[in-house]
Amino acid sequence: MPKFVSFSLNSALCNDVYHLVSRKIWFFILIRKNSLALSFLLYLLLLSANYLPAFADDDAEPESTQIEWTERFTRIVDIATEPLNNYLKSSKNGFDNLALARVTSRVAADEKGREKYQVFWYKNGEPVGVRGVGKFAFAAPQKVAIHITHKNLPATESEVKASANAALRMFLDLNAKSISPRAIIVPRSSFNSFVHRLNQLNFYSADEPQPDTPVFTSIVLSVESEPPGVTQLLFYSGSQ
Repeated sequence: MPKFVSFSLNSALCNDVYHLVSRKIWFFILIRKNSLALSFLLYLLLLSANYLPAFADDDAEPESTQIEWTERFTRIVDIATEPLNNYLKSSKNGFDNLALARVTSRVAADEKGREKYQVFWYKNGEPVGVRGVGKFAFAAPQKVAIHITHKNLPATESEVKASANAALRMFLDLNAKSISPRAIIVPRSSFNSFVHRLNQLNFYSADEPQPDTPVFTSIVLSVESEPPGVTQLLFYSGSQ
């Protein structure tokens, strides 16, 4: 019996030691896990710091993603082009594939109040027909933009050529009313083709000259992209 009691006491002692050691081991594991968790959390914080947005300079102006129509202009002259496929079927003179350009004007703050002006038909960039449907119902002084749109994007070569010719015609019509358009605004996707077409029409591309540098040209065009981001000055070099 004493052996049995002695065995029981030893078993109880062993159990106490076992539980004590177990708790210490478990406590060490918890500390280890918490340490790893804290280390991992600190790593995530340091990693995320590399992706935090940089604060811009207070004096820097944010780049605009839209044209400020009402702030810059009082009147808009819209030129909308569209292809006319099979306009005259089986035409021997190539009139089955034309481009149409509709010209309207509006107050810059009113996109719906459009006033019809002219309609042009083009063949390979050359006008083959025109119909006057109204007049420019405004006089100088005005801050005018010529705004070009295409029915489909990317525009066809025929549409780009038609829009370039129509823009030049509107520029001259407005100058006849003592109004010099401030910008010709073109879809970004056809910007390069539009400038290239004007180069073919004797306009050369150049940077803005210095204030004290004389410019010997009768026409200066400022072409801008929509959305904003690309601009080009074009100077008329005269007929060849």
